[in-house]
Amino acid sequence: MSRSAEPDSAIDVAIVAPLIAGHAAVLLSPHSLEFFDRDLGIYVLGYVTSLAATSARREFRHLLIIPAAGFAVGLTAEALGVNTGVPFGRYQYVSLMGPRFLGVPLVVPMMWGLYAYLTYLIASSMITRRGGVGAVLRILHASLLMVVLDLAMDPFMVSEVHAWIWLDEQGLSWFGVPASNFTGWFAVSFAIFLIYEVAARRSPAPRATELAAPYACLVMFFASFTGPELAAPVAALLVLLLATPPIAAYAPRARS
Repeated sequence: MSRSAEPDSAIDVAIVAPLIAGHAAVLLSPHSLEFFDRDLGIYVLGYVTSLAATSARREFRHLLIIPAAGFAVGLTAEALGVNTGVPFGRYQYVSLMGPRFLGVPLVVPMMWGLYAYLTYLIASSMITRRGGVGAVLRILHASLLMVVLDLAMDPFMVSEVHAWIWLDEQGLSWFGVPASNFTGWFAVSFAIFLIYEVAARRSPAPRATELAAPYACLVMFFASFTGPELAAPVAALLVLLLATPPIAAYAPRARS
């Protein structure tokens, strides 16, 4: 290994390891809603440590655009959703504590930013194609990773945590969550990643394929609370999303 490669490898570990540790600490601890706030704090600490490592390296500081855009776009979308029903459907936050803005607990847009950071690191590691096509593929892949996470998370947050209630449940739904919520999640996620790709065009990103494992564990953790009828389709979507990019990248090399 060259001397110039060593710092890059070290900074990758500094960025990725806190995320893995934060996920592992929460997923391996005894699970009880009584400790929901504690687990959330541990989880967020892992992200904060990772973001601090990102900011320490000039060529990776552009990644901070993602949680910032996630917070701003997420807060705007959530405020519109709570007060108008667009783009997710009509709902109202109930049990989440902490300061609020226009009816939205500020922890919610914070999590938009952190989840966007996680899913984009995975997508950018799996889809390294340059140019506009590569950017579009990364945006689509990261947005779909966000939606799959939400497919597992929202039934848990509604039925177990009682974080919010839906005021209009007409039409198609997924375990008590209106289908409009997931189309809204995709649209908002797409906007977050589009902002980043436009603002940080051709900027380098750390290798972070290892984050696919804690991401998948997090998704299945949420899905397990609802049962196999939710976990099975979510697991199938996970396999599809996480296996397709590596297979697509390997196929041309295998034919040559």
